Amino acid sequence: MANIFEIWILVAFLGFTLAAPLGPINAEIIKQVLNKNISEKLAWGSAIFVGIGAMTGDFIISISALTIGGEVLTDIFSNPVIKFPLFFVNILILGFLGVSALISKPIPVEDPQGEQNNEPSRLSYFQLSRQYVTGFSLVVTSPLSYLWWVSVGTIILFSDFNIPDPISRLAIVIMFLTGILIWTVFFTTLLAIIGRLPNPRLFLWVQRGTALILFGFAAIMVEEAFRSFLELLNL
Repeated sequence: MANIFEIWILVAFLGFTLAAPLGPINAEIIKQVLNKNISEKLAWGSAIFVGIGAMTGDFIISISALTIGGEVLTDIFSNPVIKFPLFFVNILILGFLGVSALISKPIPVEDPQGEQNNEPSRLSYFQLSRQYVTGFSLVVTSPLSYLWWVSVGTIILFSDFNIPDPISRLAIVIMFLTGILIWTVFFTTLLAIIGRLPNPRLFLWVQRGTALILFGFAAIMVEEAFRSFLELLNL
């Protein structure tokens, strides 16, 4: 039987690989880390806080799945009365992020290290808090997040391990989330290095690309919301 360290590596690697595909969280990370309206240090921190906020949402959902039970959560978040308003809020968030990516114009900060631009600490705190809430909201307002954790997520994390007690399962979830954290730091740092290249066109195309990605996921949510609305009418 594999020891705890081997299990940690395996589960963390799984979290790392599942976090890599481009989605709304990674799109927002890209937008934030390449933000030229703030210092590189604050942009890097903002991107990290998007990921941490999303991880917090996943952690809360996973605890709910372990304590309340997958069947109960499935019944709750399959109910159109719950699904429709959540999808609607998720659409608003994705749409707002997409629009903000389109209308923002890069204004390079003179000091690349962010040490001479006199950014107020209050502004930094607000920026980091806002991005934390953004990542958190994107996860907890999507019914698909809950359904993933009670179906695919449960199968992936627990099918290979004989772990009946909730505490051990919670430890597996934390190991899984460490892999996502490693991806977030790696991806953000890599983008920060790329972002030092003095190519304004690059940032313009990145902004447009992230906006399209966010709008694309918003369109998926619109389709899901419409289906939920039809189900709601049939109740």
